[in-house]
Formats: sequence, structure tokens, C-alpha cells
Amino acid sequence: MGRVKVGDHLWLNLSRRSQCDNCAYKVCARNDGSRVEDCPHFVPAMVAFKLCSRCGEVFEVSSNFRALDYELCPVCNSKVYVVHI
Repeated sequence: MGRVKVGDHLWLNLSRRSQCDNCAYKVCARNDGSRVEDCPHFVPAMVAFKLCSRCGEVFEVSSNFRALDYELCPVCNSKVYVVHI
């Protein structure tokens, strides 16, 4: 379970297991109980947008459910960055 801050006093809990867990569809013929990582029919229960802290792109928070860093958009999360200490 991921917890994303989307406002000063508003947090959104996202399931990291499957995109279907975060979907507003009540009855979906495409959900067979398996792990779904990308679905073209995904409808978030609550629409929330954030600004990526790295590239500045605006992204929808629920579509970024597998993120390692919820402050980054899906594109920046998918890139490999080397951390220099």
C-alpha cells in the first residue's frame, strides 16, 4: 500500500498489488483476479494530479501506482538514475 500526499491535508492510499485495486469500475469483465499493471479501461476512484519534481510534467497520481517515488511521474520513475554520494 502506498500513501501519496495530493494536498495540504489530503492523502490518497494506493494499492501497489494491481491497478484493478485502484479502479472505480464495480463490475469489470477484464478483471480475472490476476495482477494487472496496465489497463486501457482504468478509471481512478478519485482524480488527482501532481507536478513531477524532476521534469515538471503533470501526471495523474492513480496511474503511477507502482512508483518508487510518488513525487516523480511514471516516465521519471522508469528511468535508472545513479546516485552519487
